[in-house]
Amino acid sequence: MSLENSARITDAFTRIAHKNIPAGSFINIGSGRGDDLNFFKNFWPKMRTLLIDMDPRFVDGWKRLAKEFPGTEHIVCGAAAEDGEGQFEKSNDVGGAISKAPKGADAHTVQLRSVDSLVKEFALPPPYFLKFDTHGVELEILEGAKETLAQTSLIMTEAYNFKLDFVDGKNLTFDEMCQHMRTLGFRCVDLCEPLYRPGDLALWQVHLIFIRDDHRAFLSNSYLWDTKKKI
Repeated sequence: MSLENSARITDAFTRIAHKNIPAGSFINIGSGRGDDLNFFKNFWPKMRTLLIDMDPRFVDGWKRLAKEFPGTEHIVCGAAAEDGEGQFEKSNDVGGAISKAPKGADAHTVQLRSVDSLVKEFALPPPYFLKFDTHGVELEILEGAKETLAQTSLIMTEAYNFKLDFVDGKNLTFDEMCQHMRTLGFRCVDLCEPLYRPGDLALWQVHLIFIRDDHRAFLSNSYLWDTKKKI
């Protein structure tokens, strides 16, 4: 499949690399094991990294990543609009969500931190690449990242095509996410890894990639971009 038509993450970020998007720090929110760090380091080998997740069972793996990739740090917490405490409940081996009334044996209290406070604590240099795998609480996290967003060059977020029961339908669907990000000064420039629901094969989720709305890529509305020009 050609680069122009592929929805694979590898091809999406090859297209992003063509646009010369800088990244001084990678803030991976809902990082899980952080297995994708090696992939993103191929594109920004010198960027610093902060892995954020509510599950402490990932810590040993994060420490191994820090040895392999100097400049990698981590914190066990949930990202939120402001610093505080919340309840975390695992849904599977690699994920979970903040819950108001957790019932499972794995439920526990976690600290909540705003992205802005974490950027200051870890002295992360801009520009920022924010990656969200946060199961429907993106609005709250973005609210706590206002200062960081002013110096953010790239955002990748998981977005759904349906309202999710476990966050009481408060998540933004992918079309709503695109509209909201426009109000923050970002436009969707790419997408990858669409997932379709078993049974009716309706689009379930997709990863959206945003860059600043003043990027040169948006200066032309023509389908035939002049390939001799530098983006």
